[in-house]
Amino acid sequence: MKSRNTKQKELILEVLKNTKMHPTIYELADMIATKDSTIGQATIYRNIKKFVNDGIIYVVKTKNGIDRYDYYNNHIHFECLTCGTIYDIYDEKIFKILQKKFQNNELNIQNYNITLDGYCKSCQK
Repeated sequence: MKSRNTKQKELILEVLKNTKMHPTIYELADMIATKDSTIGQATIYRNIKKFVNDGIIYVVKTKNGIDRYDYYNNHIHFECLTCGTIYDIYDEKIFKILQKKFQNNELNIQNYNITLDGYCKSCQK
């Protein structure tokens, strides 16, 4: 059964696409509520779960065990081990290297998500 595109789904994706942070489910629900208070939490949670299952959005598993969400668009995450800030790193060359590396193994990579750990510039001081 094909799901239909609803105003609620469009708003959830719009909010996630347009945020620079990687919100928790609660932060995401709060951001959506400021745009449209008629969308209930159950609707938000159900759609987030479906978007994750469909590969539209990605769950960023953090070191402190709190899941954060990000729009899926082939990039690397860097999580600071001290402050917990998550940074996005975009590098198309990495995707091409991965594709080339694994094509000999008969794997066809369509997208990727990698998380690196370390210390951000502020926490290195």
